[in-house]
Amino acid sequence: MSWVARFTAPLTACCVSAVALVGAWIVPAPANADDSGFMKYLNSHGYTARYAGDEPISEPSVRALGHMICENLRVGRSVAVQAPNYPAWPQFTLIAEAAQHELCPGL
Repeated sequence: MSWVARFTAPLTACCVSAVALVGAWIVPAPANADDSGFMKYLNSHGYTARYAGDEPISEPSVRALGHMICENLRVGRSVAVQAPNYPAWPQFTLIAEAAQHELCPGL
């Protein structure tokens, strides 16, 4: 075996392992089925997707709010404590209910 092969073989194995490890970290997770259940819950319970000023609310925005509600619940902030912070979201209580049912059941 030449000195080049002896030198590069361990280096190649190391780099391939490192690339595989990094690749495992950056591969996006599959879409969360809870997000679709969350939107289905809202749509089946009269959700209008409108802010208080009647502007439309995008689906990514309402999903982000649902996840934020869950994070707040995890640290002990009840829905009643959170609600006054969202005056532009007239259906905040419904969104919180959907989040508790679909995104963070048991909280």
